[in-house]
Amino acid sequence: MKKPPAKLPANAELVTIEEASAKLGRGFSRRSILRRIDSGEWQEGIQWIDDRRMGSTKRIIKINLTAVMELRSVPAAYR
Repeated sequence: MKKPPAKLPANAELVTIEEASAKLGRGFSRRSILRRIDSGEWQEGIQWIDDRRMGSTKRIIKINLTAVMELRSVPAAYR
């Protein structure tokens, strides 16, 4: 049975990959962000969303900066 899609919190700050790369700084290039998404390190509906319209083939990825910053605040040994 499928889980219902997660609901984004009201404080979610959604930005494009380019904006996220600039705001997050070193270690968060476009390529590394896409790698984290494709590997499953960042979960869809939590750290990122696909904002494309129905029937579209190209993904329009938006990054939830609030969730990414929360994830970064957890020490690496506990992630």
